[in-house]
Amino acid sequence: MTEETYRITADELRQIVEPIELIQAEIADRQALIKERLASAKSRGYEPKIIRKCLALRQRSKAEIAEEDAVTQMYMEALSQ
Repeated sequence: MTEETYRITADELRQIVEPIELIQAEIADRQALIKERLASAKSRGYEPKIIRKCLALRQRSKAEIAEEDAVTQMYMEALSQ
């Protein structure tokens, strides 16, 4: 690989990597905001763990949730025998 090819490749690689680094920084900032919101909710008496669970459930369909609940119930019944 010639030095010219190396420079072109390095420049191209920087064009790929640097925007990703910016996105990662934005994600970290957003995660910090979420952490602050959850801390605020906790100070008001809410359970952050349950809020996170609610957020995850809101991203799923009712059918998916119902199916998982049914299977969970079936497993729990089998374990209680």
